[in-house]
Amino acid sequence: MTGCDHRYAATGAERACPRPTADGHGKCAFHLRPEERAVAGVTGADLRAAVVADLDADDPARREYVDVHLRDLDLDLSALIIDGDDVGHLTFRDVTIEGTLDLTGAVVRHPIKIEDAAVGRLVADRASFEMEVTAEGSAIGTSGGGAAVRARRGSFDRSLRIAATRFEGGVDLAACRIDGWLSVDDTTVAGGAHFPNLAVGTAQFVSTTFESGAEFAGATAELAAFERVEVGDDTLDLTGGRFEELRVRPAGALRCRLVEATVSAGRLDQPDEGVAAYDLTGATVGDVDIDCDAESFDRYRFYRTGFDGFRFSSYHTVFRDNRWHIHEYAHEPEQPDAVEGLEQTYLEAKQGAADVGDSETGSMFFVRELRYRRRRYAAHARGATHPTSHRVDAALRWVTNGFLDLIAGYGERPQRTAMLALAVILGCAAAFPATEGLVAGDEVVTYTSHGLAAVVDSLYFSIVTFATLGLGDVHPVGTLGRFIAAAEGLVGAFLTAVFVFSLGRRVTR
Repeated sequence: MTGCDHRYAATGAERACPRPTADGHGKCAFHLRPEERAVAGVTGADLRAAVVADLDADDPARREYVDVHLRDLDLDLSALIIDGDDVGHLTFRDVTIEGTLDLTGAVVRHPIKIEDAAVGRLVADRASFEMEVTAEGSAIGTSGGGAAVRARRGSFDRSLRIAATRFEGGVDLAACRIDGWLSVDDTTVAGGAHFPNLAVGTAQFVSTTFESGAEFAGATAELAAFERVEVGDDTLDLTGGRFEELRVRPAGALRCRLVEATVSAGRLDQPDEGVAAYDLTGATVGDVDIDCDAESFDRYRFYRTGFDGFRFSSYHTVFRDNRWHIHEYAHEPEQPDAVEGLEQTYLEAKQGAADVGDSETGSMFFVRELRYRRRRYAAHARGATHPTSHRVDAALRWVTNGFLDLIAGYGERPQRTAMLALAVILGCAAAFPATEGLVAGDEVVTYTSHGLAAVVDSLYFSIVTFATLGLGDVHPVGTLGRFIAAAEGLVGAFLTAVFVFSLGRRVTR
């Protein structure tokens, strides 16, 4: 059996195909023209046998498939253990496979390189690739759509690198494991891109276009970077993902779903043109930088979001300009706001700020939390479905909550207590001469007898009464005046205690 007389370019020189010829032909089974292959009766099973022979051969050049055109034939390598005496590349260059390249369940112990190829469909479900896999300058899939690449539950021990490639259909890497790099550069995916539950060491998508959406729900990665990516339906779905570091810098308008995701570090950027909106509902956010100012902060939705190392202090000005509201969102949220959810939102934010020592921010979120709690009490008090006892309890809690906000801002606004104390002192000072008056020395001081000068003695008496000093040199005459003085003493003692408590909280912060 003589060697194949097909010649092709390789590494800058011309090389003869090292495979034996097919029976009665001058070329091997791979380099026969499609019509010659049909006449010779070469089947997909024959091609599979030829690949097995190539793997067993001593010549590594036999593992290079160059300038091959397979029409109306699949290349079925499913369940093969693709091994050999060396770790040379298994190369597909200038190859056209109009059918399916099937690696389902295969174990591939050679690096795979696909260059300038056209493949109708690539299937690698449950396949194991122990060395790197590279695809560059190729077209995979057909204009008819469907899955161009499917590698569900496949494993890549090294890396999967794709560059300058177009997938005419979808890409499905559900539950894939990639221990090293997943690199996708200058690539277009015309169909749906499905990467649910992908586990990868480092994933990098640069200048990549997902024309029909991109789903990475439940994905885990040490580093995931989306640089200058475009998504056809404007939605990058990272729901439930876990990322030690995440970087998103879209090329244009984008909605990034990070619902229930965990992002330990990274950066969420805005594009040069358009708006990127990030939904962080129920997510856990660590040391993540967000690209915003006071006007664009509502492009990030924090709702029931947990914080684990987020640097609140870097955004004090933004928070202040937005009245310390962090849940407001520029788009219609998928999950509408609920009073209970808003209360939890600011509880989580308060705890997150406290954990990083940002007491000022924590105090502002604490106030927001209790105000939304008051709304919850009001809703329960009005709720006809609740038992009467529950509604009464909620109403009492609503009153108490509002009272604490009014007099001290829940212990965070000592100035409110001071202003209320001043109002009580002045109000009582104005009231005493209007009753039966005050006894000051040998005189009874009223507005009738002393005019506005009565306010001086009354103000003095009001101050010592509020402070519960009880000097006794001035005292009210009538019953009403005595009751006002007693009430002022009680209120004074209460407000003094509240003021000391609130001031202590502020000082310790």
